[in-house]
Amino acid sequence: MRHGICADGFHRPDAHARPRSLLTRLGARQAERTAQTLRKSGMADGVIVSSTLLRARSTARIVSELTGLTLSPADSTFDEWRAPTCVLGRSPAQYPDVYVEWRGRRTADPRSALPGGESLDEFHGRVRRAMATADLLAEAGRPVVVVAHRLLIGAVAAISAGTDDPVAVFDHARHFELRPAKSWTHEKRGTPYVHA
Repeated sequence: MRHGICADGFHRPDAHARPRSLLTRLGARQAERTAQTLRKSGMADGVIVSSTLLRARSTARIVSELTGLTLSPADSTFDEWRAPTCVLGRSPAQYPDVYVEWRGRRTADPRSALPGGESLDEFHGRVRRAMATADLLAEAGRPVVVVAHRLLIGAVAAISAGTDDPVAVFDHARHFELRPAKSWTHEKRGTPYVHA
């Protein structure tokens, strides 16, 4: 599932959220509503894991408390794509020229990255590791809820649908729509996975 709305998401919806952006009260209520849905679906005997970013950890904690899901330690493989430091908390109108120029050429060189940021190749590899981690968690036969971020979930959806080129995966992830605290379910080997 996707984390509930955070302060950056609420005040700067077009911006790259900063890693320490906190879950808002609205985001907490969104997590509570999603927890109610999960509880009704019989997920109480499962586990929940989140990215290490505060908004995801807070969402996972709320869902765990309200559903009985076992809270696993946060895992950085489920973190959002690391945007370059120069754009964190900024909307597109505030992007520096160096970032705008890099965005124009990143598809030609998916290994390139700006300071503090993650290349498209690195992101693709991390998404693959995140999927493998979710698979390992699910091998115990218990339902798994992963609380993560829109771009990561979109990349998982792209790879699950058969796209494997790092540029195409990232492009799909950029256009993937999933509202805060909503879930995307992926069936694999008969075991339901909810990636958020």
